[in-house]
Amino acid sequence: MTRIFAPQKRLPLIRYLLVLSVLALAAGSCTTNDYQTPATTSTPTALITPETLKSWIDAGKVNGTGYDRVVVLDVNSLANYSAGHVPGAQFLDSVDIYQNRREGPATDVNMVLDGTRMNTLVRKYGIDGKTTIVFTGGTGTGSASNYLAVTRAYWMFRYWGFAKERLKLLDGINTSWKAAYGLVTVAAPAAAPSTFSVTSNRVLRADLRASLAEMISAADGYKPNTLTVDFRSGEADNSYAGQRGKTGGIFTSFTGTTSVSDFVVFEGHIRGARAMNYVDLFDSANNFRLKSTADLITLLAAVGINGSQTTLVH
Repeated sequence: MTRIFAPQKRLPLIRYLLVLSVLALAAGSCTTNDYQTPATTSTPTALITPETLKSWIDAGKVNGTGYDRVVVLDVNSLANYSAGHVPGAQFLDSVDIYQNRREGPATDVNMVLDGTRMNTLVRKYGIDGKTTIVFTGGTGTGSASNYLAVTRAYWMFRYWGFAKERLKLLDGINTSWKAAYGLVTVAAPAAAPSTFSVTSNRVLRADLRASLAEMISAADGYKPNTLTVDFRSGEADNSYAGQRGKTGGIFTSFTGTTSVSDFVVFEGHIRGARAMNYVDLFDSANNFRLKSTADLITLLAAVGINGSQTTLVH
């Protein structure tokens, strides 16, 4: 089982969600929804190639009306989406996958959406229990950081109980699509809203999210067979190592057009946490697609992840 603890800064958080999503892509689904197994969009894993997505577009499944209709969500900034996206992809503003909520000692800016907000989001894009959802995004120029918002969105849908068999991640996101077919600038027609509610998903995957109290318990050694992994970076000159000024806080101020983040009182890492750089999960020579299963197993095993323990991704 892999769980995630939500830290304070919005951008780094998505990095941790990224590796959680990578692990989830290879894990079995714990849901038992009636619509779990799609008829014609079933794939061996949650990762799909540009060729697979193009076949769905050519067959009229994307923004279609059939049982296995497909919605492509480009989780992005409006500027990036407008500059180029997968044909038919709906624009999902990356700021809409966060919510300011109070949990623990203070209000945080990067919490998972509550049920009301999640319902608003899925209804906007016409998503219901028969929809296969493909997540993509980025600029199309090639960078591991392009995955940050995309994989958070994937994780958020898993958290709210959507069947894994209905959730897909475009391997290489917009970068791989651009290399294969080129991006378009024509916005997709707005989807007809649905009336779907996440309460129709039988299981809220609360087990995918760790609370502050659980993280403290793990750090204090009260959770046997538990591993904490910090995916911010593996080098010595970073926030994991406690370098002063490396760990950004919640609030951002501006000096002219330059943004300046505040910093936390205590820097470094959670007691006992292992370090790994999330960018090592991607193949920069192959349009930043995820590395092979064998390579990923080797990378994760190097920090102690072997599938036998609870992994707290931080």
